[in-house]
Amino acid sequence: MADDAAEAALRRLWQAGARHDVVTQVMRAYGPEVLGYLLGALRGEGEAADAFSQFTLNLWQASESFRGDSSFRTWAYALARHAVGRIVRERGRRRRHVALPSEIEGIAARVRTETQEHLRTEAKDRLARLREELDPDDQLILTLRVDRGFAWPDVAKVMADDGAADERKVATLRKRFERIKDRLRRRAKELGLG
Repeated sequence: MADDAAEAALRRLWQAGARHDVVTQVMRAYGPEVLGYLLGALRGEGEAADAFSQFTLNLWQASESFRGDSSFRTWAYALARHAVGRIVRERGRRRRHVALPSEIEGIAARVRTETQEHLRTEAKDRLARLREELDPDDQLILTLRVDRGFAWPDVAKVMADDGAADERKVATLRKRFERIKDRLRRRAKELGLG
């Protein structure tokens, strides 16, 4: 669940038109957990670092067009999902460097450094290996619902390309989530993990 105090502070900054401060505070509040998601969703730290740079750039560029119809946390994950999609589509091609505006490069570097050391443990590695077998969208659904405690309407907003969520999308995601859990249970049993 999003921190109500952080969301309220971000909403005030957004309403005041403080774009740089909104981006900085979103990175501080949600950057570490978004990076954690990216590290789990992609092949290795190189792709995750590229996706995090893309996410940061997307956040900066989209800060002018944020409509305010979701939490900033939900918005951040939607942007992260798009960054993962871009990295997956570009696999096999020469990686391009994502140049970040100087105003946000420092905060992105701090989040990367502080988060990566915290996320390395053996149990997390085993779970990460199982999750790597899922496609990126299934990984994101699992991350949002299980790891981050997102409500179903917020999961639907992140997963919707148009940012809209209705009851049909929520019901479809719930069914997909059950299939994901079943697949992971079967796979864990096959591997002798559960």
